[in-house]
Amino acid sequence: MTPMSGALDWLAVGDVAEERTADGSAILGGGAARLAAHAAALGVRTALVAKLGDDDAGHRVRDALERLKVELQWLRIAPGMRTTVWHQPDSQAPDRRVERGADLALRRDELPPLALTAALTVVSGYSLSVEPARSAALGALTTARARTGHSALLLEADLLWWTNARMTRRVLEPALDAADSVALQATDAKALFGSVDGREALRMLGEMGPRLVYLTQADGTVLLRDSGRVYACPGEDTPRDRYAGPAAFWVGLAQKAAPRKAALDSVRYAQSVRRAGAPRQPISGPGVERPRVNSPRL
Repeated sequence: MTPMSGALDWLAVGDVAEERTADGSAILGGGAARLAAHAAALGVRTALVAKLGDDDAGHRVRDALERLKVELQWLRIAPGMRTTVWHQPDSQAPDRRVERGADLALRRDELPPLALTAALTVVSGYSLSVEPARSAALGALTTARARTGHSALLLEADLLWWTNARMTRRVLEPALDAADSVALQATDAKALFGSVDGREALRMLGEMGPRLVYLTQADGTVLLRDSGRVYACPGEDTPRDRYAGPAAFWVGLAQKAAPRKAALDSVRYAQSVRRAGAPRQPISGPGVERPRVNSPRL
């Protein structure tokens, strides 16, 4: 692949996998990879920093990302390792299962040099589960400003607690402190704080560092906390792809949309995605617009 030139809109860092659905289909998996896929489908220049195994699953995942025009100069192949495979990650045990692989072997010294600038560095929280991926994820968040951009964290607390029984909230505190914005699901809020309502979860997260907190509730409604104020963006149904809304929200911010407008547009985009792992352009119609993609900064 030819070297990248110029600034990126997104630098996505973290996990990449093949996901097996309940009907046996194989789709693109992993938080960082799926966020990058949606961003690329929305026209954002995106590079993925992650690791695949040297196997058939890894080749399928790489092909899928290439078709979506995600830049893959920093997607590494780990010789002798397998690609991570998730089985029904949106389900509960015993249906949910993971075959861990190369993505959690990403090291901090494998991040791109700081000369590669990006308006937004997006990190998937599942990478915080174990070393060396945890150090790579924290390194990406803390160096986002050195890349002349901002940092964003997909806080996958539900998966973190499920895969690592020794996980504690303290492990997440450095990542939350380094993130300008955070996105999570209602199940993540429950894993972190127990049975508190969405607004209380937003307040507690906001006190841990991020200025913007984007919470998708079970019915598809998004609650956005922006510097202490909370806005509700109604949804019509549970999104079929949990990564679609956060990706579209961060694309909107990258195009200098006001956070509330970015959240409203993201709900519409998430509702337009018909199935998981299949990014698509936003539906047309009144009030729906395709985000602009050329703004260099948040």
